[in-house]
Amino acid sequence: MRGFLTSLLFFGLSQATNVYLNPPELFPSRLSPQQANLVLAAHLGLEQFEAVSQAGRLNNLFRERDFVGQGDQSALMLLIDEAHARDVIPSTFEPSFSIVESQPESLSSFIKTCNQRASHAYSYVLTTPSIPTQGVPRILDIFSLPTPANEAFLAEMSTIADYLDSPLQTDRFAGLELTGIPQLAASYGRSSEQYKLATETLRAAIDAALAEKSIRLAVITYTPTTQKRSPQLPEQSPLPPKVAQSSRPGIQLSSCISSALTCANSTNSCSGHGECVSTTRAGQECFVCACTTTISDSGKVQNWAGEMCERKDVSGPFVLITGTVITLILLMGGSVSLLYGIGGHEVPSILIGGVAGGIRRE
Repeated sequence: MRGFLTSLLFFGLSQATNVYLNPPELFPSRLSPQQANLVLAAHLGLEQFEAVSQAGRLNNLFRERDFVGQGDQSALMLLIDEAHARDVIPSTFEPSFSIVESQPESLSSFIKTCNQRASHAYSYVLTTPSIPTQGVPRILDIFSLPTPANEAFLAEMSTIADYLDSPLQTDRFAGLELTGIPQLAASYGRSSEQYKLATETLRAAIDAALAEKSIRLAVITYTPTTQKRSPQLPEQSPLPPKVAQSSRPGIQLSSCISSALTCANSTNSCSGHGECVSTTRAGQECFVCACTTTISDSGKVQNWAGEMCERKDVSGPFVLITGTVITLILLMGGSVSLLYGIGGHEVPSILIGGVAGGIRRE
């Protein structure tokens, strides 16, 4: 029984996403998707696009990081299938941390977001793999056959080679999801000459990036989703089904976001005015923004609303002002009505007599 539980624990840990960083930095061994998003953004030189309110959380993760005297920096991010990671990652390159509860689709979205942001932060950005126009190098002649696997691998390696062979571009960026290696393994087998040559070539490229001190390298390995949950048929009942209501505060997005990392990327960390939380919609787990209250330097309290917590919530002041105006109108109307009613009554005779008796006669 203990051995079975141990194997289950190992399997669960193996599903976690591993992140390799160079230069290496000290982090906790396991980070949440939100924390990993902030760490990777800072490592790749894209922290200026993160919300200002997240800076405190980011500084707590870094320990004595020196930003002085770094000069121009370049960044390279590679996303690789965990099943082939050990074949392409050098043995001396150890993981910096792992991301809990991450999903492949959220990592692909993260790379696209980084490429978009890098176009505003770097002078030279490579985002789309393309087959070399000058032909296949002689050492890679074995991949000259135009198959989808060969073309994917050649396009990715050509992009990495262009990145590494651009020393004049002191600030350059490339973010790639490497699919050529898994395709070669599926087409030719992991013991084939094509697969071995491809993994050796990619390993040499990673070694070259590790040797270049001006390149900040991030390699992310993931476990692809092989099985999808089959939809469960609802039980027959004469009454309408009950829809589970979430007790967590948040705004439902137009589509269900299945991971916290994807939610943080697509909403820019809830515009810095909240965080992504788990909720349930139609029996499916989704992540939405839960807006929080912020306090400015002058002490002004501000509430936020919207799918991405992007707009100010004026419902509270509006209700207060509207209620105050209505109350004042009712008080004024009641006062006028009371005065009008009093003016319509005759003055008692005793009061008239008192007034008349007080008149001085000559």
